[in-house]
Order: sequence, then C-alpha cells, then structure tokens
Amino acid sequence: MRTTGQSAILEERRRIAAKMFEKNMDSEQIAELVGVHCQTVRRWKREFQTGGLKALSTHTHRGPPCRLNTDQKQQLIGLLAQTPQTYGWSSHLWTTQLVSQLILDRFGVGYHHDHVGVILHQLGYSYQRPALRARERDEEKIVAWRQETWPALVKRSRERHATIVFADEAGFQMVPLVKKQWAQRGQTPVVKHRNRWFRKVSVIGGLAVAPDGDPLQVYLDWYPGSHVDQDKVVMFLKHLVKQIPGRITVLWDNLSSHKGSKVRQFLSDHPQVELWYLPPYAPELNPIESLWCMSKYHRMANLGLNTLEDLESAARTAVDEVTQQQNLLAACIQHSELHHALYPSSRQ
Repeated sequence: MRTTGQSAILEERRRIAAKMFEKNMDSEQIAELVGVHCQTVRRWKREFQTGGLKALSTHTHRGPPCRLNTDQKQQLIGLLAQTPQTYGWSSHLWTTQLVSQLILDRFGVGYHHDHVGVILHQLGYSYQRPALRARERDEEKIVAWRQETWPALVKRSRERHATIVFADEAGFQMVPLVKKQWAQRGQTPVVKHRNRWFRKVSVIGGLAVAPDGDPLQVYLDWYPGSHVDQDKVVMFLKHLVKQIPGRITVLWDNLSSHKGSKVRQFLSDHPQVELWYLPPYAPELNPIESLWCMSKYHRMANLGLNTLEDLESAARTAVDEVTQQQNLLAACIQHSELHHALYPSSRQ
C-alpha cells in the first residue's frame, strides 16, 4: 500500500497533469514531465474529461510497495554516479533500460524500464541533456576568476566610473537549428534549407552596463557573408568609443583577434578603454552568450531560409527582439552568475 507521502505526491502529479490537459499538451510529454507512464496519463485524461479535477481526486490507485528498500535506493544513487562503462557496458548514457538491468544485477529485483523512470523521479533524477565542457577547461582558474578577478574588475570599473561591456562574436548559419514542435502524429515536419551553403552572417556585439544605473544597452556590428577578424574587432571598439561617453571596460574571451598588434595600438591611442579577458573555455561567464542563444536557438529554430539577405534580416530581427526587452538582458547577466558583484543588493 502507498504511504501518505506517496499518495500526496501522486495527488500533486494529477493536479499538474490537469493543468497540462487544459493546455492540450501531448500525453507523452505530460508523462515525461510528471514522471508516470503514458497509459496512466491517458487514463487520467479520460477521467478529467469526464469529471474534471474532482474526478482525479476522488480515488487513489493503490499499487504494490516498492521492492527496493531505502538502503538499496541510496546505493542505487551511488551506483548511478558512475558511467555505465564502469559496469561493463559500452554506452556512455544512463537509460531506463540500463538502470533496470543494473537494479536486477545488483539487487536481484526486476523492473520494467518504464517503471524505472518513476523510481528515478522519486530519487530526484530527471531526463536531461548534458552540457558540453571542453577538456582544456581549468575549473580552479574559473572559480578563482569568479571569486577574485571579477570582483576586482567591477571595483576598478566603479572607481573609473566606467561602462562595462560584455563583448563577443556570433555566426548565424544558413542551415537551421532544429527543435521539436507540435505536429500531427505520423506527419513529421520538414524544414527545407540550402544544402552545402557555408556562407554566414557574422556579428560582434556588446552588452553594456552603465555605471549610473541606466538601462542596459546592446551595441552591434553586422558582417553578412564575412567572418570577424582583427580589423573588425578594432572597428567595433572604435564604434564603442563613439557611442559610449567616458571610460569603458571591455570583457571578452581570449580569441587571438582580441589581442593582436592592431588592438594593442588602439588601446595605446584610447587610454579610456581597458580590456579584460575571461578564463579560457568558459563561455558561460559571458552574459552576451545568452543573448545569442535566445536569438539563434529559440527565435530562429526551424527557420529554413534561401538567401544570405534573408538570413541577415531574420538574424537582425531575432536579436532586436531580445535587445528591446530589459528583463531578458538582465536575465542574461543573471544566468552568467555575475550579477551579485554588479548588483550587491541582489544577494540573498
């Protein structure tokens, strides 16, 4: 029999599912989000359509007790901390099938892989897409940069009354990024695009934080059909000087075009500009990376275009939609976890 706590969890899952029914979400997606089998979601949906949320709350479907005890569940968490290869499998990924086999091998308990998903949800797991990290990253240097270099940079910028500009380059490709979308079952959507088209639209951008609390600003230089080199980097810096009064602190990555002789000459000619560099292979520290992400991976996903002019127009529109919303620009900074030093009052 289910415990009171388990019944409460199931009741909460029904309540969440009911909200998703009202939005006409797909049963498979609901099942993945709430952590139950698709058949269960379909049964709940029939009951909801018949009698609403009350029909879902009037009875509890009791099931057999979990055959893994508390100690075994804790052991399972430890086992899953290793990769499947540790236990002799060739896969790098933990799937419910492999977890089911692991439970059988280690504890002698057999579960269908669909039910394993329920157990994993109960243990605090979710189905996630891994983040990519370069092997060359030095995590200690990144932590030290967050804790020491970044606060020092903010302090110096305030003493200079300088605008901090988070700068970076991006490229918009003709081949679209593909994301899931709603479609009729059995009718897979098709996005047509130009094949073997290697031209792109490049852009240099800077997300600027003014020292006096003015609204966040974004400065952009567009280069359709071209790539960013040292000359374009210097041109971007010159544009910043023209558009931003007073001193400027530019923060960006260690790309060679950010450090060349022409850049050094520019700095010599413009002492009001200082350049600071992020630790290598740590793009997540640069807030403007989130701006590119919101533009390319959300607003331009599944967008099949035919000409470079169309690509430039779509890219400009997507970026403008983000830059015109202060809450999204602030979210970019918050996502990088650099906002605490910029806005001390944001600390909890």
